[in-house]
Amino acid sequence: MQRVGLILVVAGLLTATVWAQEEYVPVGPEAVGLVPKTSTFDLNAWPGDGDPRNNGGSESTGIAIGSGGNILIGWEDDGDGWFDYEAVWVVYKQDGTPIVGSPQSYFTAAGEPVSPEYTWGPKIKANLFGTGFGMGSTAWGLGEVIDEFFDVNTIGGDPGVNAGDYPAVQLIKEDGTPDGLALCGVSDEYAEREGDIRIADWDYLSNGNILIVGESRQKDDLVNIYGGTTPSEHPIFTIVKKDRSFVKKETLVPSAAFEGNMNMWHGAAVTANGFACRWSGPPFGGNLRMFDNDGVATTSDISIAALTGVEATGQGGRGDDNVGFHGNGVDTYVVANRGSDDVYQNGVFVTSVSDLGTLRWTAVATDDMPFAQVSGVDCAVNDAGYVLVVWCDAEQLVLENTILFGRFFNPDGTPKSGSFYISERATPENNIGPCVDPRVTWRNDVIAVDWVDNNNPNMISKTVAVRIFNAPTGTGIDNFMLY
Repeated sequence: MQRVGLILVVAGLLTATVWAQEEYVPVGPEAVGLVPKTSTFDLNAWPGDGDPRNNGGSESTGIAIGSGGNILIGWEDDGDGWFDYEAVWVVYKQDGTPIVGSPQSYFTAAGEPVSPEYTWGPKIKANLFGTGFGMGSTAWGLGEVIDEFFDVNTIGGDPGVNAGDYPAVQLIKEDGTPDGLALCGVSDEYAEREGDIRIADWDYLSNGNILIVGESRQKDDLVNIYGGTTPSEHPIFTIVKKDRSFVKKETLVPSAAFEGNMNMWHGAAVTANGFACRWSGPPFGGNLRMFDNDGVATTSDISIAALTGVEATGQGGRGDDNVGFHGNGVDTYVVANRGSDDVYQNGVFVTSVSDLGTLRWTAVATDDMPFAQVSGVDCAVNDAGYVLVVWCDAEQLVLENTILFGRFFNPDGTPKSGSFYISERATPENNIGPCVDPRVTWRNDVIAVDWVDNNNPNMISKTVAVRIFNAPTGTGIDNFMLY
């Protein structure tokens, strides 16, 4: 079912006049049946000169729920030395109490924690097919503190010659202890080629192996390895076992070495039979491609805009903050993105795609409050195909600050709720600073959201804020009168 513009099918009725007249006002989460398990709480509400401390640079958040219910949250907060929290994580219970409350990063083979200054750009995931979760990030110096990374960290084993950035993943048990030695997303030989490889994303596959995707800045590789004509940035992936051995070595994500930069930051997701990647650039702008668990492509490159027939659905860039892409571990992928068309300027579009690469539906999440000016987008899809889209916005209601909104959709793409705000301390009527860059996760009957926040009255610096909810049911909102 395809739905675009101002026409929405809701219980067989056309409701375009509601949106056009801007009659709908966002409500609190309780009004849509989303039951708070916690108030909004901060992960790093610490003084700037403490240990740990808030460096004032909170960004790049991520969140995931483990099979046992504990919640892993990660972020970046630039600083100096041990206080340089470039990629860190904590573990919390669903009631908001910490299991591991002090920021952690990677571990040595002996299980000793290392300083968080050696990697950056965290990507947080949970195992949808079993226990555990973890953090992936872009490493530049892990070989200085973890012996097993020394070769990939250097050129020819010379400690004075750094090989550049490379993707690394630390698997974590749900009590916050390490689940083995950290994994490297590229081989030593590959990493020593000229240039950097940033982590694009990673995930658990249903067969127990680990997918690691890199955004390679080793531009010449596109010509020398993959047969292109012009050196360019490009996404690659490997599949790694937990013992650090490679199942599949470096493989180009797109079907060919297209001319022009192909960028990916986030954008890997999994279903029961494999995984998919979303990247920005050639051949179509916003692209998808599906693979099986062995890394064999099951589709060609898919243009999201062509799939939906809506150009705006293929926008949002490489995936930093204005695109969310997730799988439900069963048979569905969802993309949420900031986009513009003739009707919606900077609106939030959401698209559901099957694991076969076919369109399920597309919709506009912000069509009940036009003229959005979005500052961060993400989405979550549960195992039954219900979707929650979140975004930060101010212009919809002419607010002084951006605040965090959400909206539910049914598995057929019809809206299950109108737009609602998420934090009790950042409402349309009461907010003291902007909310930006949200991330959301939905597992079983629990939904957790984090974002970068400026609404703690006791903090000058921005914080990483979290709120946890019981979903109305495990499959959506029952008996809710839409508007």
